[in-house]
Amino acid sequence: MDSVGGWISEIRFFYKRQTLYPLSPHAQALWGWLMWRANEVFWQFPLRLSLSEIAGGTRMSVSMVKKARHELVEGGYLLHEKYGGRNMAGYCLLSCIRPGTLVMPKAQKGGRQELAQAGAGMVH
Repeated sequence: MDSVGGWISEIRFFYKRQTLYPLSPHAQALWGWLMWRANEVFWQFPLRLSLSEIAGGTRMSVSMVKKARHELVEGGYLLHEKYGGRNMAGYCLLSCIRPGTLVMPKAQKGGRQELAQAGAGMVH
């Protein structure tokens, strides 16, 4: 990903952060699953995912996914954008190494980076 060490370093910093600001096991599982999905699509944000897809992938109920998602948003790990109606929501993972910025390769930084920093249009 970059000179700091990439997404493996993000995982390391995520767990270091847990010592001071622990998340519930469900929020940790959701974060890990979202990292896996982001890697699968080459860090193209926002990830467009339905609640049922996330629930199936994490083996959690939809209500538990919502609680875990809220915890990640409140903790500064995730930005969540609602598109309304039956449209899938957008998810942007925030860096644990550089809080407030997206987890993504340098080559893709730009407009979306500013979106993450400003939090424009995202649910907090």
